[in-house]
Amino acid sequence: MRIKRVILFYFFVFIAVTAILPTVSSIYSQSQEDITQYITDLSKDIYSSIQKPNPYIINSSNGEVKLRLFLSPWGELKDVYVSESSGNNELDSLCLKTVWLYKRYQPFPEALGNKDLWIDVPIIFDVEDIEGKVEGEGWKVKGEEEMDPEAANLGINDAVDIALENHMASKIAQEEIELSKLKIREARRALYPAATVNYMETTGKTFGTTQDFTDKEYKLKFEYPLYYGWRLKYAVEQAMSNLKASTFNYDKTLQDLRGEVESAYYAYMAGKMDLKIHRELLDETGDIFVGAKKRLELGLITRTEFLQLESQMQQINYQVISSENELAMAKLALAQAVNIKDGEKAVEIIDKEPGRDLEPIMLDVSLEECIDLAFKSRSDLKAKQYMLEFNDYERKIAESKNQLKVDFTGTYGKSGGAFEGESLVMDNDWYLGFKVTKPLGGNTLSTAVTKDKTSQKHGQTTRTESMSKSMEFGLLDGLQHFSEEKSAEIGYKKAQDELEQIKEGILKEVKEAYMNYKKGLVQKMTNLNKIKYREEELKITKARAELNEASLSELVQAYMSFTDEKAYYIEALGALYQSLAKLNKATGYTLFLDDENFKLANVK
Repeated sequence: MRIKRVILFYFFVFIAVTAILPTVSSIYSQSQEDITQYITDLSKDIYSSIQKPNPYIINSSNGEVKLRLFLSPWGELKDVYVSESSGNNELDSLCLKTVWLYKRYQPFPEALGNKDLWIDVPIIFDVEDIEGKVEGEGWKVKGEEEMDPEAANLGINDAVDIALENHMASKIAQEEIELSKLKIREARRALYPAATVNYMETTGKTFGTTQDFTDKEYKLKFEYPLYYGWRLKYAVEQAMSNLKASTFNYDKTLQDLRGEVESAYYAYMAGKMDLKIHRELLDETGDIFVGAKKRLELGLITRTEFLQLESQMQQINYQVISSENELAMAKLALAQAVNIKDGEKAVEIIDKEPGRDLEPIMLDVSLEECIDLAFKSRSDLKAKQYMLEFNDYERKIAESKNQLKVDFTGTYGKSGGAFEGESLVMDNDWYLGFKVTKPLGGNTLSTAVTKDKTSQKHGQTTRTESMSKSMEFGLLDGLQHFSEEKSAEIGYKKAQDELEQIKEGILKEVKEAYMNYKKGLVQKMTNLNKIKYREEELKITKARAELNEASLSELVQAYMSFTDEKAYYIEALGALYQSLAKLNKATGYTLFLDDENFKLANVK
């Protein structure tokens, strides 16, 4: 049933894409894939941000809400409404509230163009996953008793959420996104006329026959860049590229933090398991040691045998203390990873109730698939790609500065002047001007044509109208153009080099993480075989001890050897989980595992 719903979901996404851009399907299949992936990512982002609703709400709905979002090309939400209800108003309202609160929508892929669009986004809730029903304020899950929300084990996602709330780098990255949006607004503003409103009043006296006069004027002044050689358009495109790069840099910051928290979390979980088995060993062998004391008093064992047992017990105690210290260090590392001042209290919240132990897990994915996923999904790679695009626009802007530049300016208003005792009459004033500028080598040639008409001023009997033409040749006043072009070219080459370096780094990171994962699988299987061997050895030693064919020290040693192998297995299992988390990070958090034993942080 779940697979069927997923297929239907992607079919709906395809229909939505076709409705938005009917011509897309006839252009490139890659464009279809990009748009479908964009809408899918929107759906996942919104779904992962929705506060967990009461199971009753989901059970009383059809499990799907269809939203229609009005987005700008740089991811600004302008409007949203429910295009198809789930059948439950509370669930619909919860989805709408989440959409309005969500502040970081991804910019459009190139296939969607640069215009505001309505986009249909389905939000699917898997009703089948909810096996329980409401009882009072709590709810039951299949196979479990009623859960106390205050005592539940919050787990890896909550550890990451706590870290994100207090991560300064992610907050700075968010501010960079907001700055990029302001840059877009600034660049788009330059495409349109600039206008100012002026008012001026002058009073004074003339020489000779002293006479007071007053001049007044108010006018609207405007400037419009008619042609800048596509420079202004490139500036807008460059700002868009910068926003996309900033957005993916933010994603990279989050994923780096998730990787750090996941690694610390699984080290902590392995430490808990290790301490657990060593305490069990202490309990089991403690009973044997108490019995040995009684046997010593009865003369049933030798003093040498008892001293051997005592030495073994001291060794076991030391192992317990070592496990406690290692767990304390792992707890400290996790507390530091969650990025808050009182991190240990956060760990106590995360660890309020013992969760399930780590269990073996297999991932059916090839190295080639991991590499392909990484090159399609890595945020740092996409950020570098957009920075290359950013620098390419910088190069185009520098080149366009060598083209013609045409400006249109003008004013319109009223003005007037009069001597004392005369009536001041305000009449229309206007001014129009065209200026053409062309760089020539390191020089600049500019011509201008202006025409104006002013109202009658004091001492005048008629209005004044004039037209002027001018030409100017600036000598070596444009030498900075050469350095700007050179700087832009160097910046582009640096961006190319950084992109190639990040590709090489991703390839190395994926291969290393994949090989460590495979190595961990082999190590795990080796440890399992050794555990089986030590388990059989312990059974045989127990049977021999019952027949007095094995000493108590031999029995304790069998327990210790069995526990040592389990400790090695737990260490390998913890390393396996960490390597799998690193592999998921290396592929851009695209390895979705449908296994309740293994929990990776969800990507929001």
